[in-house]
Amino acid sequence: MPISTHTTGKTAIALIALAGLSMPLLAEETASTRTSRSISYTTEIGLDEAARKAELDKADTDVFNALVTEGFRPESAPAGVYVENITYHYDSDITIYDASTILISDFDNDGFYHRFSVSIDADTLSSTSWVNAKLYLSYEGGPWNYYASSDDFHIHGDSELDIYVVETELAEGFPAGYYDIRIELYDAEYGDWLLTYGPYDDDSLSALPLEDSVYDDVYYSSGYTTEVIVAGHGGISVWLLAVFGFMGVMRLISRRPV
Repeated sequence: MPISTHTTGKTAIALIALAGLSMPLLAEETASTRTSRSISYTTEIGLDEAARKAELDKADTDVFNALVTEGFRPESAPAGVYVENITYHYDSDITIYDASTILISDFDNDGFYHRFSVSIDADTLSSTSWVNAKLYLSYEGGPWNYYASSDDFHIHGDSELDIYVVETELAEGFPAGYYDIRIELYDAEYGDWLLTYGPYDDDSLSALPLEDSVYDDVYYSSGYTTEVIVAGHGGISVWLLAVFGFMGVMRLISRRPV
């Protein structure tokens, strides 16, 4: 018995919806871990966009435990809860004079970026100091999650020429949301913690609209829609729609790190 065009249309819509729904589900499955890539460099080098992207593409993929989103961080404690040393500044000759962030890449133009950079302008009362930085992300006020470390770098007095940059591409396990950033500075020679600098010290480290590159893809975004135009009386082959759905799922699986 031939299948009517009306029935074929309903089947087509159902299959498209199923293929679309399978993508977020697979994205949720990858949330058991999170992955990202980072590079660090001094602004004196003057790397252009193409060179930075090439270096980032060659960087090793870092794999971390799943993003912790539940709970609160010490400096976001509710009123009435006493928290000691909110900014944790170390009494030394090293300070962070300024920090800034740049949002770099947003594939689906939804205002949430998967690639961004953090610039650190640290100063020292000494002629030079040898330091490194660890960076953390907080998802919408939740606990801090470590995501990147810089290479060791020198800071020279209060020079503006020693600004150091950590550029990151979030690959998987980072849902769309507003993230705060915390910078921890360490002595490069002895590994001693020096100071912490975060969103309460600098607004540029607060509420960055970020998401990973799986979510930041037109094909996988939550607003993903497909318009099907049926020409003639034959409709669209159910098998062809099934192939499209299968290709979409395989494309997502291929993006997962080996």
